[in-house]
Amino acid sequence: MAGGPTARRRERVEAADSVRAAGVGGERPSLRSVADLLADRQAPGETVDLQALTTVANIQRTAMRIRHHLEQGVLKQSELTWTGFVVLWVLWLHGELQTRHLAEEVGVNRSTLSGVLATLERRGLLTRRAHETEGRLVIVELTDRGGQLVEELFPRFNAEESFVVSPLSADAMRRLGNSLRTIGERLDSAEGQQRRARGPRDR
Repeated sequence: MAGGPTARRRERVEAADSVRAAGVGGERPSLRSVADLLADRQAPGETVDLQALTTVANIQRTAMRIRHHLEQGVLKQSELTWTGFVVLWVLWLHGELQTRHLAEEVGVNRSTLSGVLATLERRGLLTRRAHETEGRLVIVELTDRGGQLVEELFPRFNAEESFVVSPLSADAMRRLGNSLRTIGERLDSAEGQQRRARGPRDR
């Protein structure tokens, strides 16, 4: 029968598929592949490196999820952000550092670092002072309280790091680490710096 249960069920499925594909009403993103979605938006003759897109997206999303896991778990009770903990960790490992070197080690720009340092200093976890001979430079150092906090948090932080990578074998972790270092070296290369310095139209 044309109007039987099977036909009505098929109509509902088709309607649901069209809603998902159109993204109607703020529903979850389309179930179509990224390749198909991009094909709808590409100009004739334009190509997209889907493997590169997927690889970078996976790195970025996984990094964000690891950060969220650690901030909402180990660091939450101590009211530390990921960046705040990394600042304390770097100072704990290396001792006092100039802000320019600290920013490089933490992986943030100086303006971001300045805000993080101000917060940590207000909490009595570190101190800042002018360089002894060069007044424009600032030296950052952990306080005893900051050092004690890192020593307390580090075993728990490292336990969660072990949890995150536990599905991987030792060899897989080694290969992943090497691959990520290779990407980092590419970004730090002269070409990487040049590409950041010039606009996208000049590439």
